Amino acid sequence: MTFRWGTTLEGNPYYAPWPELADISISNHCSKSCTFCYRDSKQDNSFISIDDYIFILESLKHPKWGNVFQVAIGGGEPLEHPNFIEIIESTIEYGIVPNFTTNGNLLNDHLVQSFKGKIGAVAISESSSEEIILQKHKILVDSKVKTNIHFVLSLKTLDTAIRILRGEYNKYLNGINGIVFLTCKPTGRAQKDNCLELDDSLKEFIRLVDNNNCSTRIGFDACFVPLLLHFTKTDIRFIDPCECSYFSVYIDEKLNVKPCSFVNDENLTFNLKDYPLEIIWQNKYERYRESNNNSCRNNCKNKEFCRGKCNFFEEINLCYL
Repeated sequence: MTFRWGTTLEGNPYYAPWPELADISISNHCSKSCTFCYRDSKQDNSFISIDDYIFILESLKHPKWGNVFQVAIGGGEPLEHPNFIEIIESTIEYGIVPNFTTNGNLLNDHLVQSFKGKIGAVAISESSSEEIILQKHKILVDSKVKTNIHFVLSLKTLDTAIRILRGEYNKYLNGINGIVFLTCKPTGRAQKDNCLELDDSLKEFIRLVDNNNCSTRIGFDACFVPLLLHFTKTDIRFIDPCECSYFSVYIDEKLNVKPCSFVNDENLTFNLKDYPLEIIWQNKYERYRESNNNSCRNNCKNKEFCRGKCNFFEEINLCYL
């Protein structure tokens, strides 16, 4: 458990004085070629060096605010990094909880045992009925590793997502900590015509959020939060709006810092070799935070808790007016 504070323990800050979580891509190398890959990852050997990763960990320390609490390690495919276990162990040495996302193709008993007990959780990408039925996650669950499923929500996968909420895949989800539904964004290899539309199928999916029969917990990325706030009865205490540059930050394998991994604005990209993270966090992102006001004209009961829209992809702003 972590506790949120501002410049004092009593504060409930608009943004944290220091990131609570860092999303770190340790490579853009991946051999799977998923059609929805937002980073357009390829087999290009674009691996971060151990020295650069340690430099990131050093940069995430603050003399007053301490370390970030957790890092979310991604790629590319993290397990294809030749120094993956060393990266996990280095993170622990800095007092930070490592988590990672994987497509699961390289998981085996030896590898799982090498990181078991060292990580917070693993998120395994399974975005089709075939992948869920195949249960690549089972090797993690059987080894008592906390395991989540990441399921990309798109026009092509929405029918399967509906069936998940109806409970039709429950027998394949034993031991899963939760399913997190991720909104498809039109970037990388993901195509605009596969992004969600506010049609009858999506409305049925949203209706099922409040009345689902899924045997495990469900969650959503920040991009889906406006729809949850507008259409569902979900307790707002369990919903966080977009946290990029407010409570979390993204760093890629080239040491580029962005509010989140989907940012497509070079004016919000700064390199750790050019600026210390404190300058980026406290100064460089100040204008972005100030401009990110919710100007939605929709009559919404939870407007005060919503950031309104994504500033980077209009295609996913489905309830913004």
